[in-house]
Amino acid sequence: MNAQFITALFLGAAVLVGWARLLLWQRSAGNLGARSWRLAALLLLQPLVALLLYFGLFPPALPVAGGTLTVATQGSSRFASAGKGAHLVALPEAPEVVGAQAVPDLATALRRYPDTRRLVILGQGLVARDRDAAKGLATDYTPPPAGSGLIALAGPERVAPGATFAVGGQVVGLPKAQVELLDPAGRVTDAAPVDGDGRFSLTGTARAAGTAEFTLRLRRADGGLVEQAAVPLLVEGDAAPRLLILAGAPGPEVKYLRRWATDAGYAVTVNMSAGGGIALGDAPVAINAASLRRYDLLVADDRAWAGLGGGRGAVLEAVRGGMGLILRGGGPADGALRGQWRALGFDLSGGNGVAPIALPASLAADRARTRAGIGSDDVPADLNIGDDLLPEAIRMDGVPAGGDVVPLVQDAAGTPLAAWRALGAGRVAVWTGIDSFGLVLSGRGDLYGDWWGRMMAAIVRPAAGAGPAFTGPAWVGERISLCGLKPGARIDGAPLAIDPATADCAAWWPDRAGWHQVRRTDGSSAAFYIYPANALPAMRTAQMRQAMTLLQGADQKTDSVTAARSVPGPSWPWLLGWLIASALLWWFERSRIGRTAAPQS
Repeated sequence: MNAQFITALFLGAAVLVGWARLLLWQRSAGNLGARSWRLAALLLLQPLVALLLYFGLFPPALPVAGGTLTVATQGSSRFASAGKGAHLVALPEAPEVVGAQAVPDLATALRRYPDTRRLVILGQGLVARDRDAAKGLATDYTPPPAGSGLIALAGPERVAPGATFAVGGQVVGLPKAQVELLDPAGRVTDAAPVDGDGRFSLTGTARAAGTAEFTLRLRRADGGLVEQAAVPLLVEGDAAPRLLILAGAPGPEVKYLRRWATDAGYAVTVNMSAGGGIALGDAPVAINAASLRRYDLLVADDRAWAGLGGGRGAVLEAVRGGMGLILRGGGPADGALRGQWRALGFDLSGGNGVAPIALPASLAADRARTRAGIGSDDVPADLNIGDDLLPEAIRMDGVPAGGDVVPLVQDAAGTPLAAWRALGAGRVAVWTGIDSFGLVLSGRGDLYGDWWGRMMAAIVRPAAGAGPAFTGPAWVGERISLCGLKPGARIDGAPLAIDPATADCAAWWPDRAGWHQVRRTDGSSAAFYIYPANALPAMRTAQMRQAMTLLQGADQKTDSVTAARSVPGPSWPWLLGWLIASALLWWFERSRIGRTAAPQS
């Protein structure tokens, strides 16, 4: 119920009261009452006065003839024309345009020209700062011709230490181009040609925890360098996920899994049974709800899982609370293992023996050396690098399947080696590989880390306090939005102003390239990367073109509303009419005109 409706109710009630008073007076006056035409005039003047007062307080809207505003942006011609009857303004990104009025942003220009109903955008388009101001207005925009270069680049936001990651993107205007991915040391870790659509995918390996900058190089078919771009990578290892490994017996699989997980940033606890009640490894962990609450991931082989007995209920309860669980077999799938996994929703389709794992082809020696990283005493960096012989790797003959089972890891032939399913707030996965540590000993530690890294990253309990929502890439001087924050958050030590309309988002204009850090009020932090203003020009143009296309699509839906735009009319004619009508009513009620004459005595 708004003010207009309430006012109309009060005025309507006043008219009804006035009518009732007038009719009751006429009835009681008898032969001395007003003549019929006087009574009708008084009855009509009262709603007329009320209507004039209402329209004086809330004047009717009048259609207005809107104007056109021509906006020069980056890439506009210096001799751009505004067009007949249009105003010409230049945003800060635009060059010095002859005859254009410089404005700091589009919102300022619209305040100076409030009758604007249509925008004509010249140049590359509106940056993020001005797109909100353009909503609701009809927009004419002709994108400039597309240039050649990198127009899309996508990589992981976060990756665990030692894990492999993929970088993809798209190139236009450069048929048969080549792309290379260089690690922070400047060594080529992967290279590939673009396909017919200009798309590509490269693979790299993360190292120590922290921030890292890989480099993507784009070359023409003849090998000439076109451009290169930073591929920022956040390697998280500060808040180490807590991993518990349970093994029914000591073995090399546990040894190498522990070593890899420790290097990957996990806080590892190992409990192994040596038989006869003898336990090896770290201090024994009680399998109950209180102790399992401290862990984010549990990896158990079939013998350890069978030996838990009633403790399996506590493990599954912990999984329902968010902990991850990975079960692995130590050999061919027998009836006991099939029954254990079937109880968790996994059916093994296939025989009871073993089958070979199809491994991808070996990398070239230089790339394999780069991918393998720094060697160890047990496995030197150059061991078997560049050999054409692939190591032997076997798996259970059965393939995990089920109604809600999702494949997780596949070999080179597409056979699922691991799969997972949800259980409450957590996830359960099964791994059919047998003695996968052999990959490490034969120089394929990259493949071993890739498989286990993908499994653990998908199954581990999600980390609390995720970083602020940020969609990259972003460039220096361009507004970005950071969400998921609370008042008191700071960026690079400076406070952020939270938008009261959203309650958890803040706008920020970066003034330098490189890594920036947001620190929340709970003490947690997140890092993200900002590109220099002149980096990746083709990608920036492509993103602006896409944003302007979306803006035009939204404007088409509101174009009919915009075309019928109106503004409130003037109040004074209605208030003047109300004053005149009120004075006339007051005088007419007190005059003797139209009254029945009193009888002469």
